[in-house]
Amino acid sequence: METEALTPAAYWGILKRRKWGMSLVFILILIAVTVVALLLPSIYRSSAVIMIEEQQIPQDLVMTTVETYAEQRVENIRQRVLSYTQLSNIMNQHNLYSDLQDKWLQEKIVEKMREAIQVNTLATEIMDRRTGRPTAVTTAFTVSYEGKNPQAVLRVTNTLVSLFLEENLKVRQQRVAQTSDFLASEASRIREELTAADREIAEFKQQHVNELPELFRINMQSLSSVEQTIERVSSELRSLKKQEGFLITQLAGTSPHIDTIDSQIRNRDMLQRLKVELSGLQQRYTDQYPDIATIKAQIRKLETIVENDSNLENTSNSIQTSRPDNPAYITLNAQLSGIQANAKALEDQITSFEKRAEAYKERIRKTPQVEELYLVLMNRRTSLQNKYNELIQKHQTARIAQELERDQKGERFTLIEPPRLPEKPDKPNRIAIFVIGFILASGAGVGFVAIREFMDNSVRTSESLSALTGAPVLAGIPKIVTREERQQKRKGKIALLMAVIIAICGAVAAFHFFVMDLEIFLAKLTRNLAAL
Repeated sequence: METEALTPAAYWGILKRRKWGMSLVFILILIAVTVVALLLPSIYRSSAVIMIEEQQIPQDLVMTTVETYAEQRVENIRQRVLSYTQLSNIMNQHNLYSDLQDKWLQEKIVEKMREAIQVNTLATEIMDRRTGRPTAVTTAFTVSYEGKNPQAVLRVTNTLVSLFLEENLKVRQQRVAQTSDFLASEASRIREELTAADREIAEFKQQHVNELPELFRINMQSLSSVEQTIERVSSELRSLKKQEGFLITQLAGTSPHIDTIDSQIRNRDMLQRLKVELSGLQQRYTDQYPDIATIKAQIRKLETIVENDSNLENTSNSIQTSRPDNPAYITLNAQLSGIQANAKALEDQITSFEKRAEAYKERIRKTPQVEELYLVLMNRRTSLQNKYNELIQKHQTARIAQELERDQKGERFTLIEPPRLPEKPDKPNRIAIFVIGFILASGAGVGFVAIREFMDNSVRTSESLSALTGAPVLAGIPKIVTREERQQKRKGKIALLMAVIIAICGAVAAFHFFVMDLEIFLAKLTRNLAAL
């Protein structure tokens, strides 16, 4: 049989033929969805908004030691509040999930409660002064809990909010206290190391008291002064030596006794003059110069005479037992003794100064090595001192931050919207379920009609019969409706009307008891219509 083209009239005929089946499928599915929507337990939700307030005192004046991001702090506190121990205490405190205590494990019940708690951050875009671009900044967060009992939901939400506020204060105070204690212990340890370094430097100075770098210039000046003193004393010693030689010469030419004084003096004076004259000639001429040879001969002759006079004097001295009585001899001898004594004293002074000079040179020689070790000690001491000063400054900042957190002047959580008693369920959305059920029931009814019509091979029109037999249709017999059929049709309409009325009443009752009170709904509807 060829497929018949469907026209609007054909669709209408199909609808009229299958209206009872389609209505039955529609009503059954709609009733099932309605029953499911009505039997689903009502889940209430209560939430609170907690604002993250900035530090009240400008950070340029007081800097806190808690520098984590707001999202990180909220997440850390959430992990603390939603721990197994905390949630178990909350369940025992408010007698939650009592119907599941004998059916589920405690861990599974705690996990179910954890899933019922939601913590969501609220971000706001502000203009960043540094970049000039909008930046998302977390300014608040919400804490919510959902359950079947509105009163219990409110109590649990209040408990969660209190735990969040308390945990924030406790965590911040613990963190600043731990920071302050750590800095104090580090400062104490560095102070001990600094004391040990000072003691080591003092011992080093005591061991190398004369070779320290700061004494290098003093040692150089002292060495220069000692060398100058040695030069001066050496000059004096040389002068004394000359005087000593001159006195020895004079004393050698002076007789200890008065009778030989004149001849000896004349001979010695003459010998001295000749030697001086010879020295002057030798500076200008060679030894072959005639005058030099003549003077040398005279000098040899006078030396022989002087030597004979000395031998006679010695002989006479050995013979005579009296002391020298020549005043000139006595005076020269006294002067020579004084000069020799002074020369011995100057020689002792030079020896002492030379030892001192060697000591200063040794100090100067050791100074670079001592300076290298001394700089290592001083650098370590300076590093420890800088670190100690830095720790002391940071510890003072931490103490101020601790006082700031104790007085709750730092960044804090403030409850700006406390939890309220939920007046209507948050879940399930029964209206959405009704709408989805209505669409599903309509689609199921249409599908039922399409399947029944596809499986029905009945011939319902003259065109279909003519196409099937290949012969023209001569006449058609109209449908004969009996009285029983009319009565049955009337009863069906009445039943359909009653079903519609019952469905409408049930929907109104469900809306009143499970969605919103009718008086509140009518008041809102009237207000909205008045606003229009």
